[in-house]
Parts: sequence; C-alpha cells; structure tokens
Amino acid sequence: MSTYENQPKINIPTLIAISIIAWVLVNILHEIVGHAGAALVVGIPVKAVSTFTAYLDVDWEKFIAEQGFTQIRLVVLGGTIVNIVTGALAILALKWRKAMDTAICYFLWLFATFSIIIVAMNMITNTLFEFGDWTEFISTLEQQNIWKIIIIGIGLVLIVSGYVLSLRQWIPRMKGHRLTLLKITAIPVATMIAVQTLSLIRNPFTTLPPESSPYLASALAYIHFILWVIVINLIPLPRSNDSMDSIQLPRSNVWLILGFIVLIFFILVLGPGIGSFVGDPRLG
Repeated sequence: MSTYENQPKINIPTLIAISIIAWVLVNILHEIVGHAGAALVVGIPVKAVSTFTAYLDVDWEKFIAEQGFTQIRLVVLGGTIVNIVTGALAILALKWRKAMDTAICYFLWLFATFSIIIVAMNMITNTLFEFGDWTEFISTLEQQNIWKIIIIGIGLVLIVSGYVLSLRQWIPRMKGHRLTLLKITAIPVATMIAVQTLSLIRNPFTTLPPESSPYLASALAYIHFILWVIVINLIPLPRSNDSMDSIQLPRSNVWLILGFIVLIFFILVLGPGIGSFVGDPRLG
C-alpha cells in the first residue's frame, strides 16, 4: 500500500482551475453554441442566454405551422449533439497526449468526461423519465415508444464508449494510489458542482417554484457526476498503459489566472444572463 508521500504530486489549485475551464466550456457549448446557435441558424431570434437556459423569441405554434418540426428538432437536440462531437474530439486529441503538457491532457480528459456525463443525462435519464431535450424531440415523432428505446440505446452505447476510451487514453492503473484517483475525480466534480450552483444565484429562473427551479434541474445533473466518481473509483478497469508519472500536475500560473477569469465571467456575467429574459413565458 502506497503512503501519502508516494502519491503522484497533483497541484490542487491548478486542478481546480482546469476543472472550472472544462466545465464552463462544456456548459457554453451546450447552451449557447448548441441550443442558441442552432436557433440562429434556423432563423429564430435569441433574446438571452445563461448558464441554465436560452430564451428564444418565437411563437412555437405559429413557427411549427409555417415551418414544420425539422428546425425545432435541430434546436432541441443542438446542445447534446455539440457535446457529443466536441467530447469525441477531445478523446481523439488525447491520442497525442505524449506530446502535450500534462495540464492540457487533464483539460481534455475532464472536458471529454463532463461532455459524456451530460450526454448520458440527456439521452438516457431524461428520456427514461420523460423530461428534457430528447423528450421534446420524441414528442414531435410518431411511434414514440420505439424512438424512446432507440435513443436510450444509442445513449448507452455513446457513454460506455466514451467512458472506456477516455480512461484508456489517459488514466493509468491506480493500484496503491487510490488517494490520487479520488483526488483527480472528486475534486473536479466538486468544483463543477460549486461553480454551476454559484452561477445560478442571480439567475432569474430561481424565482420559480421548486419543481421548476434551476437548482432542482442542476441537482439532478449533479447526481450523474457523483455516480461517475463512485464508478470510476470502485472499478479498476479500463486504464491506460502509461506510468503514474504521466498524471503528475505541477502548479501553472497560466491555468490559475485563466481559471479565475473564466470563473468570474461564468458566475457574474453568464450566470444572470447575457441579454434580457423579460417576456420569457417560463417566468410567468
């Protein structure tokens, strides 16, 4: 059994900074690039975006009557699609990890992991319990029960593949180094939970009843991240063939500064929303 002194050196502030940046990018890609970006592509005005949602200025009934469901499906699925594509690219980039700085490898691995978890939540859990983006997508289709099974099946394939590939690419065998494994998994998830929760404090949707509150929606997401920490710490495989030295993370002032800037922007600017949510029917 390794002693504490034998554990690989991981600079915690740098790990936290990398975790902040990875989560913020995943969130922005989902909400702004995915949903709001898709809306702009199909000609739907975007009035506001935040860390929780986007406000699209459109009369849905009129839009569907004139344009059909195709454009709306793109908007609804845009966030998950972007997460799938960018998460896959991050895993692919890890193939060249030996030519990269360790901090960049941590960023790519956490970015891919956070993306995989968001995909799992949207395609499996939300679909299974009939809420969220993919449930809205299914509601526009015929033979909805069949589509529900198909989407959950595809989601399972994607998350298992992403989980296995991300671990094989980056995380070495941790026998005798359980403390290090817990550190590099639990700290990023705790960071993500803290950052996302802080970003909601000034969000206009926090005034909604508890069942519609962004805190509840976020809490459901947090459960998925916590489950990931449990699974990865209990199941020893798969892992890469790299040595433990490959995950040593020294202090990086560049990542610390960038992490602080991104944190301030995410909580104080994007959290309350860019644009105006005035008139959003979800606010009554």
